[in-house]
Amino acid sequence: MKKKIRNSIIGLMFILSPIKSEALNIAVIAPQEGVYQKFGQEIISGVQTAVNHINASGGLRGEKINLITVDDQCDNNIAISTAQMLAVNISEADKVALVIGPYCSNLLKEVTDIYGRAKIFEIIPIAVNSKLFTDKPEGLVTLAGYTEQQSADFYQYYKQRFSGEKVALIYDSNDRDTIDMAAALQQEFQKNGKLDLLQAYSYASFEDIEAMAEEVLKDKQHIAYILGNSEQTAEIASELKEEKKDFIIFTNKYVAQEDYDKIMGRQADDMYYFGLPSLKDNPDFAGTLVHLRLAGVEPEGLGVYGYSAVKLWEELVKGADSFEYEELAAELKKGKIRTTWGEVEFKDGAPADSLNFSIYKRNNGQYTQVY
Repeated sequence: MKKKIRNSIIGLMFILSPIKSEALNIAVIAPQEGVYQKFGQEIISGVQTAVNHINASGGLRGEKINLITVDDQCDNNIAISTAQMLAVNISEADKVALVIGPYCSNLLKEVTDIYGRAKIFEIIPIAVNSKLFTDKPEGLVTLAGYTEQQSADFYQYYKQRFSGEKVALIYDSNDRDTIDMAAALQQEFQKNGKLDLLQAYSYASFEDIEAMAEEVLKDKQHIAYILGNSEQTAEIASELKEEKKDFIIFTNKYVAQEDYDKIMGRQADDMYYFGLPSLKDNPDFAGTLVHLRLAGVEPEGLGVYGYSAVKLWEELVKGADSFEYEELAAELKKGKIRTTWGEVEFKDGAPADSLNFSIYKRNNGQYTQVY
């Protein structure tokens, strides 16, 4: 592991050596190997498409865009090293005007603080946990809003399909993100007077996964909302499905990666998965979609969010007639901003109305949206 980290940092130092170019540098931080490789590549592909479109039309304010891609491997050390090294490149040739990412929330508060102090505008293209930010840099944009919205969307779907049934809330009490998301779901049930139907189970409270599954089934639960990493989620979901084939399970689409599939096998089908909406079905995205398809691009998954992040930055630059950090931050506060899915008002760097999560059902590895 140390060798991989060292090699990655050496590679990053090489990438960030003086660039003999008149182009303006932007960087996208996303995993390019490991369990989250697929989503990282989708984001990078979307960012690259947007950069290509800007450059093909003559650039932005007369500047061509140079894209730097950095693989932080969702590793704490690399995440901090990446931010520190991007922050110290301050010469006109080497400095970075925009960071898109990171994809992973490892030390996100510390990372965003580094970019903020360096006056590097940052757009995170996916939903993040709002509790990670206590004092948000003014040049930080969370494009899709917050993960807590997942709880509200779960409750609405639960009310439509499973109202009155008990729900097992399974979470990791050693992980800040899952603690906050579990609390958000409890608040949602409490707000609707249904807290008695929600029973929480923490991994740390049980000797092993089998003991947890046994307790969930003993309590006559039939639905589980599972939070945790890929391995944890797969192990408890598999155990519950093994004991009761028709057990209904909800989890996050972005944990369902290679190690998850190895553990789950065909059991991964007929489960429910939360994910950001594709936007391809959003009427306000139709014009953008036509434009992309005419250019021979079919955006996949999170690629639309990588693309949208660059287009939002382009809109802010045009509105402010500047690349300067403070000018872009001020432009974001002026009112509704045109995005690829319509006009959006941002409050404290996040959409005033966080994007709703979609719910998908999986069959033969393919996801079909059901909500």
